[in-house]
Amino acid sequence: MQLITIPMATDRDELTRGLKYELAAFPLLILGPVLITIGFKALKANNNYLWLIAGILVSAGAIVLGFMGIRIILNAFFNKD
Repeated sequence: MQLITIPMATDRDELTRGLKYELAAFPLLILGPVLITIGFKALKANNNYLWLIAGILVSAGAIVLGFMGIRIILNAFFNKD
């Protein structure tokens, strides 16, 4: 019985692009909950929705960038050309 190996080359450019997306999402993952917390305190103090809306948008951006980065990284590993 002979073992067949399939060479799988990683596309380094795509991998680098995916890691850049992940690195861009990382600060947003920290900033989003902080802005949401500030937003709830501002909402309680003087009915100001600005910080809460900004926090939700930043958090949504972090989620989108994170998923895009994971998708690009997985395509770099498993893309069949």
